[in-house]
Formats: sequence, C-alpha cells, structure tokens
Amino acid sequence: MTLPDAVIFPRTTEDVAGVLAWASQTRTAVIPRGAGSGVCGGSQAEAGSVVLDLSLMNRVTNVDTVSRVVDVEAGTRGDQLEGVLAEHDLTVGHYPQSVAISSVGGWIAASSAGQASAGFGAIEDVLLGLTAVTPQGEILRCPAVPRSAAGPDLRRLLVGSEGTLAVVTEAVLACRARVNGWAWLAYEFPSFTALADGLRAVVQAETGGVVIRGYDQADAQLSFSALGHTGGCVGVIGFPAGIPGLTERTSLAIEAMSRAGSARPPGVLGPAYGEHWWAHRNDAVQTYAAIMGPDRVFGPGVIVDTMEVGGLWSAVPRLYEAIGAALGGHADAVVCHLSHLYSSGSSLYFTFLIRGNDDVDAEARYLAAWDGAARSCAAAGGTITHHHGIGRLKARYLATELGATGADMLTKIRSALDPHAIMNPGVLRP
Repeated sequence: MTLPDAVIFPRTTEDVAGVLAWASQTRTAVIPRGAGSGVCGGSQAEAGSVVLDLSLMNRVTNVDTVSRVVDVEAGTRGDQLEGVLAEHDLTVGHYPQSVAISSVGGWIAASSAGQASAGFGAIEDVLLGLTAVTPQGEILRCPAVPRSAAGPDLRRLLVGSEGTLAVVTEAVLACRARVNGWAWLAYEFPSFTALADGLRAVVQAETGGVVIRGYDQADAQLSFSALGHTGGCVGVIGFPAGIPGLTERTSLAIEAMSRAGSARPPGVLGPAYGEHWWAHRNDAVQTYAAIMGPDRVFGPGVIVDTMEVGGLWSAVPRLYEAIGAALGGHADAVVCHLSHLYSSGSSLYFTFLIRGNDDVDAEARYLAAWDGAARSCAAAGGTITHHHGIGRLKARYLATELGATGADMLTKIRSALDPHAIMNPGVLRP
C-alpha cells in the first residue's frame, strides 16, 4: 500500500482553496477523498501526494422547505443527509447501495445513481447548484436554479470528473416528499430476454415505477433464496404507497408486462419479493467487506467484485451474453441484474467471484476478467461504467469509449484547468 506524505482535513471551502493554491505552487499531487467507498481506485494515494479528506465538511447548512432544496457540504454521508431531511418529511431520493458509507461530493464526482433512479433520477438530475475549488485555489460558485441556459453547464462539467478538474465542496440538491411506504409488484420470467422485454415495456409505458429491477436466474436465486425462490428470472417494481392513481399505475405495469414479447406471460410472485429486497437492499456492502476485508471469510485467493455497464435496449441482450461470457472465462460465478432502467436502455450490474491458487494468481485472473469484459462491452456497443465511475481501474479503456477526438478534448480540458497535473493523477486519464 502506498501512503501519502500527509492527510489534510479541511473544514471550509476556504480551507480547500488554501490547500490547492499551495499544492499548485509546489506542484504537489492532491488526492480528493470523500468517504472512500468507491470501487474503482478513484481516491488512492500516491507517493509524495497529499490526501484532501473532506469528511469533516459534513454539515447540512440549510433546508428550504418552500423550494424543497437542501444545502449540504460535500463530505456529508448519505445516511446523515437523509436523517436531517426526515425531520422535514423530505428526501433527496438518492439511495445508492453505499448510502451509509458514501458522501454527497463522491456522488457528484463519480456520477452516482441511486436505487430509485427510475423515478427520482440520478445525481445530475437533483444537483441544482454547487461550490467547487479549482486547482489554483479559486472558488467557483454555481448558483442553485432549476435550470439555466447561461452557456455550457459547469455543474455538469464537474459531474463525473472524479476530482480531476476541481474539488466540489458544497452542493444544493433538490428534494421531494419522503416515501413512507411502498407498493410492490414482482413477477417471474422464463428468460433474461423476456425479463428485459417486460421491464422495458413497464418503463416505456410511463407507469411511474420509482424502483424497477430485474434479476437473471442466478442472481434471483442468490437474492431471493430466503423466500424459497429456486428458478426463473425476477422483475421487481416499486411505487410509493398512497400516490394518486396507484391502482391505475400498477394495472398499467401489469398490462405492459403481459403484452411484452415473452413466449408466455410472467408469473405473479407477490409483494414479498419487493419487501425482501427493500429490507436487504444494502446487505451486499457487509458481504463485500467480509470477503475482501481483513477477515477474508472465503480465505485467500478469492476476489469478489462488480462491473456495471449500460446500453440501449437493443444492445442489452448482447451485452448480457458477451460480458457474462467474458467474465465467466475467468470467474467461478457470474450473476447479473438490471438496476437502473430508462425509456431508451438500462444498466447491467454483474457480480463475479474469482478463485485463484493464492492472491497473486487471483489478481492475474481478476485483471484478465476485467480486460475481456471491458473489451466485450465496447464491442457490444455499451458504456464501461454506469454509476461507479472510472478511477484508475478503468482508465485504460476510456479512450476506446470516447474515441480519439473525445479523449483529446478531455485531455485539453484537464490541461487548461490543471496545467501542472496535480489533481488526482492517474484517474480518468485516457
């Protein structure tokens, strides 16, 4: 493990500005860090660097109940933010699996999406304003507005920039009424293609489902074995309980699924599947920590990871087959679910387990699996990341996705804003 020369804990935007001005003058590499829960190496220290840890900038500074917006510092964890908003019967509606161990700044930096994105949108949809500090220590303030046509949107420039263009220190996020209960639909499908067709029909019928998820047969068995599930793919749809027109919305969803191009209509599973998923939706965080943390409950030589990609609906079946086969060539187990659905396409979230003779052998297998899967994703017309970002893990594949012109444009933007290349070196560099 490489350690930085120092770890700095700013408390204000002005503190961050002072640190970055000094770093620019001294040509010191800066690694911005939120809660450190990213899985792509986006906040990994380098020799001679300083880590800028924003965890002490964790205040919710204002809740505007009239406009339904919240002002929050970038180091605030998601569970802290939701706890404050609950006092006002509000929510941001941004529920990543890491909500208790990830920060608002990290959401923006990695272009995060939460588990209710089908209804509430991703981070770019709720981000109304922000404050950020440039590599030279200058403070950028983008005021909170519902929308603006005042030139290219600088907020969106920083979404997904992973601490390479500036350090986001404060954000203004849109809120909505808190969800106090859910109405669930769950159905069994005979194949992954039938599952994708059925859930696509639900989204494109504009049913208003807020949570929409689909599990292939292996992932369904893993996720719902406690309910006695032993076969078939599973689709789960959640609506906020008590919303106007709930009966009509659920009827429309059922009708849309039944009309989808499956050889046979989906089988009814009942609301227990949705209730079970909601109760256990973040368990994977603890499972991952147990396998990959100090305890190594599966022993040495075992690696568990995830790969989330995205593509148009027409590409989803071939992405599922191609990436699954590429991972399966090196992994003992591969499962997949559709986690974030849109009218035009979906994300595909693969979980895979690598087993080697020891950690060195497992790492070689792991890197080979990633390389094959990333190349298969590009060949099938997908994006190599939907909501985890690029970090160091995927940086070598970015130029393929952006193309030569896109990679050159990103390099020029970075060079203009950070001429001394001090910001998060090695991250997001095609």
